[in-house]
Amino acid sequence: MCADSPRSERRCTDLVGLLADFVEHQLPPEVHAELEKHLSRCPRCLCQLRTYQSTLSLLKSIKDEDLPEELRCTLKAFVTRNCRN
Repeated sequence: MCADSPRSERRCTDLVGLLADFVEHQLPPEVHAELEKHLSRCPRCLCQLRTYQSTLSLLKSIKDEDLPEELRCTLKAFVTRNCRN
């Protein structure tokens, strides 16, 4: 479990930024192993990982035609602005 210290919070923040690449197996093996080890000790980060995985699963199940056009445009703009993958 992570300690509640500024150092551990910074570490959690840094690692959470890697979750997308972790889920997609795009990290170097040593970074993947380090994140896996962190997740085994940090319930907060593990919860974020599970939330991220659930969100991905839900998004993959939605078809473009299921969303109103305005929402599709808003989501596309958000993704373009905020996602690097």
